[in-house]
Amino acid sequence: MGFNLRNISKSRAWMFSILVGLLVALGIVWGALKYSGSNRLVESIEIVILPDSGVFFINEQDALNIITKNCGNPKGKSAADISLTRLETTFKKLPYIHSAQVFISLDGLLKVQLTQRTPIIRITNMHGETFFLDTAGIKIPYHGNHAPDVLPATGNIEEKLGDSGRIKTPVLQDLLKTATFISANPLWNAQFEQCYVDKYNDLILVPRVGKHSIVLGNSENLPEKFANLRQFYEKGLRNTGWEKYHTISLKFRGQVVGVKSVNITEQKKDKNVQKPQH
Repeated sequence: MGFNLRNISKSRAWMFSILVGLLVALGIVWGALKYSGSNRLVESIEIVILPDSGVFFINEQDALNIITKNCGNPKGKSAADISLTRLETTFKKLPYIHSAQVFISLDGLLKVQLTQRTPIIRITNMHGETFFLDTAGIKIPYHGNHAPDVLPATGNIEEKLGDSGRIKTPVLQDLLKTATFISANPLWNAQFEQCYVDKYNDLILVPRVGKHSIVLGNSENLPEKFANLRQFYEKGLRNTGWEKYHTISLKFRGQVVGVKSVNITEQKKDKNVQKPQH
């Protein structure tokens, strides 16, 4: 049994011709789509802002204003007259935007999809500046119209908004790590209303329930510290009451130190006691 070389050569030539034909057809289709794409008109605009969780550093009107500032009113314009790359870059430069996608669909829809950064803590430093930190430690300027409900932190915080785009001092690093831990736990997230940094750079948490404060120290060993605090709440304060302690310190590893509140009546009695004369 032998092979017919002439038939093999014809078969290869036929396959090659089909391949060339397909490539030419694809080229024609691609060119037509590219031409029609650059000349199609923008019929409508769709703006999608994520996540849809009540955190709004930017709304649809803000985004529309940015679009108009960059390219005028896009409706009725051809795709070739709109720089999608420049528009996308403009959105990405906003400090509260994590990512941005801008494109024009085949039916003339200009779609802008923006993903906001997720704020985790609100900082008010010693210079009167207020800004947010996201989960990656990126600073987000404060806008009065958009105030996410996150843990506020005040006190001995030197670092400024303009010092860097990302946090750099140990104090802000401790605050970010602590706020991230608290927000991930529904119990603790509902328990604390404020964080304060004292002159020793210790983090002090102010709970919503009770008149005590919690000295956390730094952000080391957070799971252990909060586990100890939970045990203290369940076994200690449940029997003695929330008003017994003025301060609860978790600063030292393996210890929960409670400083009792001063009874005002007893304090007055002590002041009235006369000291013996010598």
